[in-house]
This record gives sequence, structure tokens and C-alpha cells, in this order.
Amino acid sequence: MITRTALRLAAEHSEGERDPAATAREALALAERLQPRFNAFAEIDTAGATAAAEEIGRRVAAGEEAGPLAGVPVSVKDILDVAGLPTRWGSRLLAGAAPAKTDVAAVARLRRAGAVILGKTTTTEFAHSPLSTSPLTGTTRNPWALDLTPGGSSSGAGVAVATGITPVALATDAGCSTRLPAACTAVYGLKPTLGRIPHDRVPDAFGTFIHLGLLARNLADLGAALDAVAGPHPADPNSLRAPVGTGTAAAPGDLSGTRVLVWMRVGNRKVSEEVRASVERAAAALREAGAEVAEAAYDLAHPDPVWRVLQQANWASRFAATPAEDRAKLDGTLNAGIDEALGYSGLDLSRAQAKRTELFRAVQGRFGEHDLILTPCLSAPPVAAEYDLRAPLVIDGEEVGDLRAEWTPALSLFDLTGHPALAVPAGFAGNGGPLGVQLAAPWYDERSLFRAAEAMARALPVPVWREG
Repeated sequence: MITRTALRLAAEHSEGERDPAATAREALALAERLQPRFNAFAEIDTAGATAAAEEIGRRVAAGEEAGPLAGVPVSVKDILDVAGLPTRWGSRLLAGAAPAKTDVAAVARLRRAGAVILGKTTTTEFAHSPLSTSPLTGTTRNPWALDLTPGGSSSGAGVAVATGITPVALATDAGCSTRLPAACTAVYGLKPTLGRIPHDRVPDAFGTFIHLGLLARNLADLGAALDAVAGPHPADPNSLRAPVGTGTAAAPGDLSGTRVLVWMRVGNRKVSEEVRASVERAAAALREAGAEVAEAAYDLAHPDPVWRVLQQANWASRFAATPAEDRAKLDGTLNAGIDEALGYSGLDLSRAQAKRTELFRAVQGRFGEHDLILTPCLSAPPVAAEYDLRAPLVIDGEEVGDLRAEWTPALSLFDLTGHPALAVPAGFAGNGGPLGVQLAAPWYDERSLFRAAEAMARALPVPVWREG
């Protein structure tokens, strides 16, 4: 694995101490070697990555500025356009997609920062599932325990970062899709404030809650990647409000006077004892750093019914006119969500938007009294890689209901409200799967997330996966 951090790699490349092409070859070889075991990539771009790395080397040799991420291998989720590569969305419907002609804005910014795009990582079909199987690419597996899911929908992104193939991954998060795989693979996963990283190709820019997210093995790399891609873009109205600069670099870990609210459950019925213990360890680490930590019962609406109407309506809008023979090729759980949404009325959609606004205002009110909110990422440890999304979630031997509603509501809440949220590694469960906790902050206050996570890392070191 590539053990150097992104920032160290960039410095060595820029100073001529290391050949960017050698780094690219190392990353590509590792990606190819691990692909049969973990299935992290939908496509590995050997020619493109090699050419980009060689160009970085030429720029350095010529005395030119190579960028803050000079020669750093980065992966991109296969629902985002990368020029020269097809965007297949994990779907057989797009198996023959032509290569994208241009990059999405965030990818273009990564390139300008000197990053080398290694390839496209796997995703569940049209990013609809929190698990890790798609009809096109099959099942992506957890490097910490092969029988477990690495989470979705950005399944391969978490695996690529955890195994050291790429120090950084660009993903998306509309319900859990960056923070869930981060939690399941023991890396950091940031869903920044809505619009902080512009999404210039989302169809419904005014009603969206699709965020672009980042995964990394350490906070410094995560902050550097965020600095590279954040900022206004004329095609994303949500980005136009974002202040320039993220202020995440070199954040101090002292939390004296920081007020933290703990929500152990977020509308779900139960959390496992292992998850509860992980949150308690995280809370203790925050207290040790000086924070004032108080737990309270979550008394807002369950986010899942709101999220489900809005997200499934998006799916239905996309596929309502799809011929029946093509619909039959889609994942059954995606089809079920589309069918449910085709029965919604305009009133249903309007009410869901109003409920989303209520959730935003309620969370915003909590930030009038607290600086950070701490929750579990998941109510239970990672489930089996082949888990059926239609099966009920089982927690400590008890069936608690719908997996999506009961497993990830703490994640979907902050997609709906747009507040920045960070998944932080927090130990391991008895089944061998990693555990993660989530920190959320007021809009545009990613810096507080980094400060708190840095403090936690001193007490709860982030594990490093080793190839065995």
C-alpha cells in the first residue's frame, strides 16, 4: 500500500525527491492486485493516470508549479464524469456508455491541484443502496472482513482509501454514501456543507440534497483535498453562498468550552451495545480535550420518511419513461423505490419539502445551544456483503425493522439539512467490522469538525490496514 500521506507525496513530487510516475505505477499495481479480492474499481485508467503523472514530472523538471496535490493518486466514484472515461453508474443500462467529454467541476479542480485520477470506483446502481452490490460490477468487499459490506453507495471509494491505493477519494453523499463507507472501512469521510463542493451537473439544483464528499486516511489530507475542490461555481446555486476558503488546515485539538450534544438514536428504535460503547468512547475523548458533552433524547421527526419521498421521487423522475425491458434490468430494490414514487402526488412531494425545512430549522436551533452534535454513524456494525436490502435489520439478536430506516438515519438527517458532517473511525465490532461515529456542525463550520476529530484521534488512533 502507499503509506505516504497525500501531502507528503505532493511535497516529494514537487521537490523532485520522488517521481510522480513511479507513484502512479505503484498505485496502479496495487489496484490491479487487490481488485480480484475487493472489487473497488469499476475502471482502472492505467494509460490516463500514467500520462498525467508523467506530465506532473515534466512540470516539476521544468521548474513549474505542480499544485498542492502534485502527483497524488485520487479515485472518483463512477457516477461523476471524468473526461475520457465512461460514467456507468453501476448499471447494465449504461454498460456501453461513451467516455465523458469533460470533467465535473470537482474533478477539474483536482486535476488543477495536480492530482492524478487513478480510475472510477464502484457504486451501487444509480447510488441507490447503502450496501455494496450492483448488477454491473458485482459485490465490493470490506478489506477488514471479506464477508462484510464496505458500505454504499460509494463502496469502492472506502476500499480504495482504506487499502492505500489512493490517499483520497471523491464521492457523493445524498443519504449516507460518503460517511457510511468511511465508517465501514475505518477512514475519515466528510460530507461538507451543501454546496461547499459544487455539483455542477445535478439535475435539480434548487431542490437537491446531493453533496459531493471526500474520504481520506488522515485529517490533513482530507483538509487539503477539500481546499482543492471547494468554492463557488456558476452552475451550482448552493455553492454561490459558500465563503471562500475552508479553514481546515492545522486545526488545533483543544476543545475547551466546546458544547457537544450527543444523540445516541436519531429516530431509529435501537443501537447495538457495541455502537453505544463506541459513541461513549468518542464522548470521553471529547471531554478529555475540554469539551462539555451532554446526551439528550432525539425529539425531532424521523428523517427517513422525508428522505424516502424526496429521493424516490428523484429516481422516478429519471426512470418513469424508461421502457419496461430496460426497467427489468435494474436492481429490484431500485425498481421498488421507483414504483412507490410513481404513486406519489404533488401534495406528497410538497409536504416532504416542508418537513425537510422543519428538520433544518430544528437542527439549526440545536446549534444555537451546542457547537457540535455527536451521533453513531450506524446503529449496528457493518452487515454481510450479500445482505438483502429488503431484509429487516437485526440488532443484538432483535429484528428492528427496515434496514435503511433503522441503520443510517443519523446520516440521512444531515443530508436533508445540509449541515457538514464527518465520519470518524471509532474502533471495531466483534464481527471484525469497523465502527464509526459522526460529528456535525453549523453550516460552513467544517473547521470545528476537524478540530474535534483531531482531538478524538489522540485518544482513539485511526487503524491502518495492512495487506496480508
